[in-house]
Amino acid sequence: MKHPRTLIREAVAAQLSANLQKVDPRITASRISIHRSTPLFAGKLPAILIYTRDERIEEQPNADPGLRYRKLELSVEIIASGDAAAEEADVLAQAVEATLDLDETLGLLVEGTRLTRTEVDQGGEGDTPVLAARLSFEVSYWTRPVVDEGELPLQVLYSWAPRIGIPHEPDYQPLLDPAGATP
Repeated sequence: MKHPRTLIREAVAAQLSANLQKVDPRITASRISIHRSTPLFAGKLPAILIYTRDERIEEQPNADPGLRYRKLELSVEIIASGDAAAEEADVLAQAVEATLDLDETLGLLVEGTRLTRTEVDQGGEGDTPVLAARLSFEVSYWTRPVVDEGELPLQVLYSWAPRIGIPHEPDYQPLLDPAGATP
């Protein structure tokens, strides 16, 4: 069973892979990675890195003690190089934002996805400038610990506000992984 953060990164990668080629044909699945530690080469830029940073567990006073409301900080980093790096990163950042705004639940995988900030760093040595634009998103979702022998103690559930908490427990649905199997 995959961890919910992995499923979220994979869903974002799938959406971006399906939509960013319309904006920049160089952005194929091979240039989108769900790991921050992916080695990057000048000939493979621009590239997109998707990774998670922090995750907070929000207190829900009226919710079942097993239900956990999570707020995940997800980063989508665009790395570009060359004289047009800033323009390329801006165009791709706009496309990433628009793509994730179109389906903020990532296909009902999460409760919501919201852009919280954009950071831009410049660097590079010699004649080749390198630019990184990081878009940070807050991803909200619910989990419930599962106590089955041999399973990871986590089941991801979703429901829509205001139908949340103990009185609406029957409204919660288990998260499906991209292959359609329940984790």
